[in-house]
Amino acid sequence: MRLTKFLVVAFSIIGFGCQSQNKESRIEIIQPTVQQEATSIWRTINDITFFEKQGYTVHLPKDALIDSLMAKSKNGTFGNGDYQAIYALVENQVFDPKNYEKAKQSVEEQIDLLSEFVNEIDSGKSQWDWKFKMFDSYKVVFTLYGTGGSYDPDMGTITLLTNKEGGFMKYKNPAYTIIHEISHMGMEYSIVRKYGLSHGLKERVVDTFVYLMFHEQLPKYQIQNMGDKNIDRYLNKKKDIESLDSIIREFVKR
Repeated sequence: MRLTKFLVVAFSIIGFGCQSQNKESRIEIIQPTVQQEATSIWRTINDITFFEKQGYTVHLPKDALIDSLMAKSKNGTFGNGDYQAIYALVENQVFDPKNYEKAKQSVEEQIDLLSEFVNEIDSGKSQWDWKFKMFDSYKVVFTLYGTGGSYDPDMGTITLLTNKEGGFMKYKNPAYTIIHEISHMGMEYSIVRKYGLSHGLKERVVDTFVYLMFHEQLPKYQIQNMGDKNIDRYLNKKKDIESLDSIIREFVKR
């Protein structure tokens, strides 16, 4: 059973009154809230079977309640009714706004670079045979729970996994994960859903897009070992991005 839509929307907009933003930046940092973290935990538990099947490392509070809810999710009895118990746990035992300060500082240091990436995409996308969906601003929300990074392609919200020490998954520099999630949102409807790409192929196409666009600025960026590697024969230089729709259309026909 999925969490009702109003809760997901609330998760996306909660805390907008506490924003950190450069005047001309298209990146906004959102102060985490109890409701946001409770929603992160709920969504992670709800999808725990998928995450484990895909081999993701899952971060959740260490508590007997969480263990019992994970068991419920795996046997199909977890649902909306479990949200309040998670909220109470976060509010009373888990949440501390100080836990996000180091992560917030790290992202603030990358805002100018990220804005350059967004502007570069914006200035080049008119030459492409597909539509890259963009937002006037991208909102970065931190969480201590989940699997890494995630995105909301309708709200322009990026959820970034961190820890109390301000560390991030895979890359020390959060700009790597943030531009990855921005790219996910950009092609979610026009490429991924249009052609029904598998999870693995979706990740490979997004990784390749980021690598081809920004490898010089992000020299440590790596393409994950996921999806059909045969796509690499057709999508391997920056010029290919212009014909991404045509490339994917022909590739999925094989």
